[in-house]
Amino acid sequence: MFSFAISSCVYEDDCSYTYISYEPIFMSYDDFRNTPVELQEPRPLKEVGKIYFYNKYVFVNEVNKGIHIINNSNPAAPVQIGFLNILGNVDMAISGNILYADSYTDLLVIDLAVVTNPKVVQRINNTFDKQVFGNNGYADPNYGVIVDWLEKEVVVSNDCSGGDILYHDGDNFAPNQGAGNPTVGVAGSLARFAISQNHLYTLNGDNLKSYSITNPISPQEKNEVELGWGIETLFPYQNNLFIGSQRGMHIYNLDAPSQPQFVSTYEHITSCDPVVVSETTAYVTLRNGTNCRNGVNELHLIDISDLENPSLINTQPMTNPYGLGVDSKYTNKTLFVCDGDAGLKVLNVTNPLELEQIAEDNSINGYDVIAHNDILMMIGKDGLYQYNYQDPQNLELLSIIPTEK
Repeated sequence: MFSFAISSCVYEDDCSYTYISYEPIFMSYDDFRNTPVELQEPRPLKEVGKIYFYNKYVFVNEVNKGIHIINNSNPAAPVQIGFLNILGNVDMAISGNILYADSYTDLLVIDLAVVTNPKVVQRINNTFDKQVFGNNGYADPNYGVIVDWLEKEVVVSNDCSGGDILYHDGDNFAPNQGAGNPTVGVAGSLARFAISQNHLYTLNGDNLKSYSITNPISPQEKNEVELGWGIETLFPYQNNLFIGSQRGMHIYNLDAPSQPQFVSTYEHITSCDPVVVSETTAYVTLRNGTNCRNGVNELHLIDISDLENPSLINTQPMTNPYGLGVDSKYTNKTLFVCDGDAGLKVLNVTNPLELEQIAEDNSINGYDVIAHNDILMMIGKDGLYQYNYQDPQNLELLSIIPTEK
């Protein structure tokens, strides 16, 4: 067994100090794979993650627990219809009535033809190489998957010197506290799953996996591409895949969808980096933080009219931006940015050289947004917020499903 702790020396006669130890609680592979994937009664939103929209439903991930399914026929009065229990779930994508979702190391194929009675039609084991303390889930080939952490306070009496120290057992680090063309759903900008041209694309660590889903219930793995390090998000647009990473935005061509081909990279300072695209402009938020090293907090607008030579058009200072979404339906193109504690920012980006902030809601802390048919769906620290943005300068708050405190 291994643990991790941050401790602070307390200078007493015996130089004793305490530290908090986190020990993993494992579940065997057999037990986790035998845990029913089923629709349970609605439950409060707590530690929310990714957001997805399909048909009239909003799907909200509960990190490593499953997916809240919400009937959004009336965005002013959304109705939670159930919670789809999926251990180790972080990402999702939908094509036709088929939901593709991760479950720790596995890929699940779930039939949503009757959304109140989802059925697992296939589990593809060991699709994702999630090792101990890996992104979005935890697994160890010797023990199984990590389903929780046990916190312990440990008192140590010893000779010590200096101030704060880092204590750990082993080589591991602290748990991260963080036929035809069927209709495809809409993902937020933090997605690590994407669907394009009857293919499912998933991030496996820093690698890109492609699956043919011509037969939707039987994905066929076609290729795996090494992308480099710090890979974070996927955004499909037309026949290309835009990949956000900590060092830049990668562009891959999907003319041969089973074999994504590298086109170019727009590089920037090391920083967290989701990306969305509209027409000939890519929008990228850069954020600093623990996992993003010493990056900056900015919005970048990138000219992608020549995909082989993406170039920076403009930048806008931000506080601590996360996800973003763009709507170009109107004459005035509108960009929505979740700017951490600074709230939701709304910008007119019709002219990339002259950005104009036209509205904000600084009372909320958002993670990601989906802008679709005049409705802005935003997931964040305080829950699921929905706005009517037909007049982007005057957002109309329609509803809130709050997180449980």
